[in-house]
Amino acid sequence: MIVLGLVLVVVAAIVVLAAVFGGSNAPASLDLGILDLDITSLGVFLLGAATLLVLVTGLQLVRTGARRGYARRKQLREARRVVDAQRSSERERGESAADPAHRDSTPPPGSPS
Repeated sequence: MIVLGLVLVVVAAIVVLAAVFGGSNAPASLDLGILDLDITSLGVFLLGAATLLVLVTGLQLVRTGARRGYARRKQLREARRVVDAQRSSERERGESAADPAHRDSTPPPGSPS
């Protein structure tokens, strides 16, 4: 996996160098409807690279937010499970204390014998 990643990085570096040093400086017209730009091929390439960078950053932010949300929901489920377990054990203790068969026969301290 690391080797494939390094190969892709090298290929990307070659493409960037070819675009920077091998592109023509002849202006090209870019018509965006209300805006008409005259831009070189290097400018188009750099504009595309910047757009890709913004896209990747946005996707990374979405991914990070989704992971944090999942972790928060998982933590909340675990906390609810613990609280439910505590409540059920408290109820069981309360029921056994109310049951006369489970009561201790010794009187409480300070009471007349």
